[in-house]
Amino acid sequence: MDDKKLAEVLEVFLTVQVSKELPRQGFLYSGFKINEADSVAAHSYNVAMFAYIMATELKKSGWNINPDKTLKIAMMHDIGESITGDIGTYAKELARDRFDKVEKDAVKLLIRNLSAKEKLMKYFREYQKLSSIEAQVVKFVDTLDAFVQAFNTPSANMDDVKSSVAYISKKKIKNPKLFALFNIATRLIDERKVTLYKGHVMGNTETQEKL
Repeated sequence: MDDKKLAEVLEVFLTVQVSKELPRQGFLYSGFKINEADSVAAHSYNVAMFAYIMATELKKSGWNINPDKTLKIAMMHDIGESITGDIGTYAKELARDRFDKVEKDAVKLLIRNLSAKEKLMKYFREYQKLSSIEAQVVKFVDTLDAFVQAFNTPSANMDDVKSSVAYISKKKIKNPKLFALFNIATRLIDERKVTLYKGHVMGNTETQEKL
């Protein structure tokens, strides 16, 4: 790799760094304080990691899904926001498809000098269109991440968040089985039937033996 190509790659790297400082806009409309809304980068990490885990488990359960493709879509799904900033769901709805074009143009501009630009753009567009089960799993996790962030934030207006999450999931998660799974996931979390790992496994002899 020569200096010119390295500089082109670093331009993308430095631009994406901006997402570390971008608060997720939709949360501010749901009662979050500025220091409570997570950043686009933090959100993107969670989505990429869990989308891959989710896709892997679904594949093991017999679903026709490609976990590697799911991960690549997840890594690309919010990359345009390092240029456009994060736009809340309702603002996107007001703009209808016009914002999709703006975001697509931003991604094309950002990755214009990369050798893999066509592949990367394909993954981004697939997420926009939600045309595959992999893209819908990313949307599943994207929406679930917002729900969990709100659930763990005392100042959040949960009625507002639940309304927004229900609207997004019904409209965007088009696969019926996946949509049903999403509703089960939010119910389990909301009813505290599942929680984060707190070290309780250390006191569970049966679990220790399995490990």
